[in-house]
Amino acid sequence: MKNTGGIIINTFEYILQNVSKPQQYIGCEYGLKKEELSADAIDGRLKFMLSFPDTYEIGMSNFAVKILFEIAESIEGVLCDRAFIPEDDCAALMKKIGYPLSSLNYMIAAKKFDVIGFTLEYELNYSNVLHFLDLAGIPLESSKRAECDPVIIAGGSACVNPEPMADFIDVFFVGDGEDTLREICEVLIESKKRGDDRAARIEALSRIRGSYVPSYYQAEFDASGVQTGFKKLKEDVPDRVKIRLIANLDEARHPVRQMVPNFETVFNRGVVEIARGCKNACRFCQAGFIYRPYRERSVENIKGLIRSIFLNTGYTEFTLSSLSATDHPGLGELIDYTLGLSDTEEGFKDALFSVSLPSQRISTFSVELASKLSKNRKSGLTFAPEAGSQRMRDVINKNVTEQDLYSTASAAIDSGYRLIKLYFMIGLPFETDEDLLAIARSISRVTAIAREKKARGFSVNVTFSTFVPKPHTPFQWAVQAGRDEVFRKQSLIRNELKKHREVCMKFTRFDTTLLESAFARGSRLLGKVLLAALKAGCRFDAWDGKLDFPAWQEAFRSAGLDIGAYAAREIGLEECLPWEIVDAGVNRLYLAEEFAKAREEKKTPACEPNRCKRCGVC
Repeated sequence: MKNTGGIIINTFEYILQNVSKPQQYIGCEYGLKKEELSADAIDGRLKFMLSFPDTYEIGMSNFAVKILFEIAESIEGVLCDRAFIPEDDCAALMKKIGYPLSSLNYMIAAKKFDVIGFTLEYELNYSNVLHFLDLAGIPLESSKRAECDPVIIAGGSACVNPEPMADFIDVFFVGDGEDTLREICEVLIESKKRGDDRAARIEALSRIRGSYVPSYYQAEFDASGVQTGFKKLKEDVPDRVKIRLIANLDEARHPVRQMVPNFETVFNRGVVEIARGCKNACRFCQAGFIYRPYRERSVENIKGLIRSIFLNTGYTEFTLSSLSATDHPGLGELIDYTLGLSDTEEGFKDALFSVSLPSQRISTFSVELASKLSKNRKSGLTFAPEAGSQRMRDVINKNVTEQDLYSTASAAIDSGYRLIKLYFMIGLPFETDEDLLAIARSISRVTAIAREKKARGFSVNVTFSTFVPKPHTPFQWAVQAGRDEVFRKQSLIRNELKKHREVCMKFTRFDTTLLESAFARGSRLLGKVLLAALKAGCRFDAWDGKLDFPAWQEAFRSAGLDIGAYAAREIGLEECLPWEIVDAGVNRLYLAEEFAKAREEKKTPACEPNRCKRCGVC
């Protein structure tokens, strides 16, 4: 309680009255199942906190959090709640008055939970995890946690290289999480009944397939700081942790309640995952390799999900989510079904439905599909050619042609679209200036098509990202281009396109991609960097305007490390790779062969799980 001018008010209410966007801290969203529980009932359950390490607006948009929350909430004996990172004004006030980070719905202090699970999908969120633990009053390093502290676990796509966060996470779980989460809860419920101590709980979790306990391994390094291997500290742990996969998506739990946020979030719509993985083996794309093999939900299963989500939430805008949505053979039927709901089924009358897709595969996007999508609402269409020349598309194994882009743009314009969003990548391995000039020519041709069709108000938004070498891809050994070279490449493209007023260009900040690369390919030594960065106030590093790169440079220096040694160093094909403690299914020889094929400008056919035996996943 706090005395403010003679009026006694609750501390939490005091915080809400003195921060921006207080809605993000109150929980109790529409669709949430909340029970009135006594203290004894709460203590008798496994208290499980889920977090995406960013603000409410971003965390509530994360699909993995939606899946995991709905699963955990359905397990008998589990009290599941969420917490996200408070914005800076709220965090400063919490520190000032000594208010600990607490859960959204039940207002339980984070440090009172039995387990806290983080979803890690982006390397620049690592500093937020430490910020979260600090606000919660939980020791940052696993080795310094006491018996009363919660077990800290993590899953998500970034965990395919768990080493940079190894000092802070008690147990990692790699791969698809639906079945894993249920096993985690069952193991911990039984462990709690037995009265196991903290070490015994971690050991029990380590027996779940797909788990990795960093403290059971010692990373070994040479004098220059390059990792040379791992030494097992327990005999019964695996040499490598094999990623977990769900074979049949129709049998996997999909969230249908999908709590409706208290205010507008980054993505506030119904989300239906129609496929997982990708057939198209782009050599730079980590998701395309770690989510192999490609798996689809059936059309009937997806229709049922759309219907249930609408009835539970009222959402009429749906995203059909996949790495390459237009590869799903039933996509046209699904769009027809969704857009026609208000005409065909009782309970849907007068609802204006719309469908959005993530980045579409250019070669499969048809005039018919563009027309269907534009029936109700016309937002921009997004495509990712990635490279401008056919030579470069062969290098990265992007199986589209220049004509595919032009015919697709033409179809979109004919369907009434006046905004096209394009994604290209610069700094790719084996790239030349001619490849960059080809990007500019491709964009110029798209604008010319719009002029020929007299499309008034037409514009092209182009994002140019800088290549990041990612673990478990053929380009994991490649060099990231240096600062001066990236700036030169950006200037070359700007000069070629500056005369096109309808083209809006956005280039990712080099400091951001350099830091991302360092942590993507980092080792356990980066734990010291993260600790120093937290002390310097680093957090929300993925946000525009928030990254304090000089502070990160100093953090690397204070740890005796060179950021470029991680981000920009060409790694030898025979070197130990820190992330190979994780077996993602694709064998190392296959990735090396793909790297060699990139150098030779040779393509690899799309993945066919029922026939292909090349990479080792199937």
